[in-house]
Amino acid sequence: MTTETAQVLVVDRTGDLPTFCALAYQHENPSVVTSIDFWAVEPCSSVEADYVRGQRYADEAIWHVRATGQPVFIECVLMFIGIKLREKERCAGGLEQGFIDRIAAHFPGAMDNVLMRIFRRHPKMLN
Repeated sequence: MTTETAQVLVVDRTGDLPTFCALAYQHENPSVVTSIDFWAVEPCSSVEADYVRGQRYADEAIWHVRATGQPVFIECVLMFIGIKLREKERCAGGLEQGFIDRIAAHFPGAMDNVLMRIFRRHPKMLN
């Protein structure tokens, strides 16, 4: 039996996060970050423009992963995309599709990793 160390995202400098991320700060102490929204963007009225914007965000994410050496960042973003789509009860549009198409070319195993994380947390979903 082997044990696996969970990948943990380490954020040293919040100013280095891509533009599609948003930070929430502690009300009493604005120097303390309480959470990170890894997908703080909304689609516009043009599917084509959204697709291009999604690809630009993917380029930012790819650059961020290369700069930090933390591919788990991509998984955080993909999880947040899924959470946001579910919360808003909508299907993926051009924004998400542009992001995922570009990411899949650079990180082909990222979606599989996200699914495996979900299944480890919720094994009944496998049945």
